[in-house]
Amino acid sequence: MDALLWYEEGPMGIFIRESLWGYPIVLFCHAVGMATVMGVVVVLNMRVLGFAKELSVPAFARLFNIAWLGFFINLVSGLILFAGSTSSYVFQGTFQLKIGAIVLGGILMKLVMGAVRDNKPVAVQKLLAVVCLLCWIVGVVTGRLMAYLA
Repeated sequence: MDALLWYEEGPMGIFIRESLWGYPIVLFCHAVGMATVMGVVVVLNMRVLGFAKELSVPAFARLFNIAWLGFFINLVSGLILFAGSTSSYVFQGTFQLKIGAIVLGGILMKLVMGAVRDNKPVAVQKLLAVVCLLCWIVGVVTGRLMAYLA
């Protein structure tokens, strides 16, 4: 708990809570990162589910560099936003669900691509894609709900 309070009361926490433009700019960056990651996640999983069949699923692998850039933007901006209310976020069920859904969604993205590469049964690929999409949607929705369910 001391480390959390140190982070919250440190320069980053003060900046995000007290700066006129700090919070809006960092939140904007977080939204851009989220849109980037979600764009790749949705497009790839929708392709696995059968949309745009003329496009090769392995061709989407190149988009992962863009998704990683978006994830890095989200990670950095998320850590800065987290500094503003660290001690309350860490115990908030909505925040815990958000982080869990994002971690599981990331693992599932890897599993979806592996299932496609390994030519697993289509039903397995589609099940992984649906669960992956649901995890990412839960991550986005719970992230938004954090502001209202504090």
